[in-house]
Amino acid sequence: MLRVPTVFIFVGSLALALLLLWRQGSLGSLGETARNAAEPFVIGAAFVLSLLSVVLLCMRWQALVQMAGGRYDPTRAAEALLTSVVVNYAAPKGLAVPTRAILSARDLGLTPTASGAVALWDVALDFVALGAMSVIWFALSDRGLLQRLERPNYGVSAVAAGLIALVAAIVVTVARHRPDLRARAQAAVREMVSYPGRRPMAALTAVALTAAYWGSQAIVFRLMLDAVGLGAEATWVAVLGFLGLPVLIGMFSPTPGGTGVREALMVVVAQAAGMPGAPVLLAAVAYRVALLVAVPVLYLPVRLWRRWREGSVLVRSSTGHD
Repeated sequence: MLRVPTVFIFVGSLALALLLLWRQGSLGSLGETARNAAEPFVIGAAFVLSLLSVVLLCMRWQALVQMAGGRYDPTRAAEALLTSVVVNYAAPKGLAVPTRAILSARDLGLTPTASGAVALWDVALDFVALGAMSVIWFALSDRGLLQRLERPNYGVSAVAAGLIALVAAIVVTVARHRPDLRARAQAAVREMVSYPGRRPMAALTAVALTAAYWGSQAIVFRLMLDAVGLGAEATWVAVLGFLGLPVLIGMFSPTPGGTGVREALMVVVAQAAGMPGAPVLLAAVAYRVALLVAVPVLYLPVRLWRRWREGSVLVRSSTGHD
C-alpha cells in the first residue's frame, strides 16, 4: 500500500463500496426517501450537513496528526481520511483504521508508532462520544423501554462472549510468547498517552471537533426521520438512542462499515420505543448512503486543492533557485 497512489486506493474502494450497497439494495433507499419525503428540501439539508460532517472529520484527523507531531498539510490529511472512510464501507473497520494510519505515515511525516497511535485516538474519541450518547439515552429513557431492551438473546450473547474470550486468549498467548511484541506495544501505549500533554491545544481541538461531528450527525439523522414521516415521534432522546449504542457496536462488527448490524440495532431501539421499525430502517440506510455519497463529492475538490498546493510549492521552489 505504501507504493500505491492514494487516488487508486480511493477509486477502487469506492467502486467496491458502491457495488456492495447496490447488491444490498441500499442505494435505492436514499432515492426512495427523497421521493416520499413530505418536504424534499429536508433531504438536501441532510446531504449538505453530511458534507460538512465529513469536513469536520478531516479537520479532526489533521488535529490528531499535529498532536502526534506530524506536519500541517490539510489536503493530505483530508485525502487520507476520505480514503479510509471509503475503505470502511468496502471492508471491516479493522482494515479502514490501518489504511488511515499507513497513508498518514507516508504522507504526513509520522512514524509508524505515531500513526498507529493517532488511529487509536481517532477510534477512542468516537468510542467516548458514542458511549456518552448511549449513557444520556439510558438516563433519560423511561424504565419500561429499558425493560423491553433487556430481554436477553442467549444465542447472540454466547457468540459475543465466545469471540471476546477468543480475542483475549490470543492476546494473552502472544504477550507470553513474544516479549518483544509486548514491549513494543507497551512503548506505543505510553507514547500514545503522552501526546495530549505534549500538544494540548491540538488535543482539545480534536475533542471539540468530535463533539461537533456527532452533533451534526444527530441533526442529519433527525432530518432523515423527518423525511420518512417520523418527525413528530422522533425526540432528540430517541435520536441519541438510534446513534449511540447501535453505531458503537457497528464500529467493531466484522461487516463492512457495520452494515446490517447498525440498522438492525436501530430497529430494535425503535420497536422498544414504540416506533415503527420499517421507516426507521429506511432512514438508517439513507443516512448511511448519504454519508458515503458525500465523500467522493468532497474528495474531488480536495484532490484539486492538493495538486494546486503542490504546484504552488514547486513554483516557489524553482523561483527561489533562480
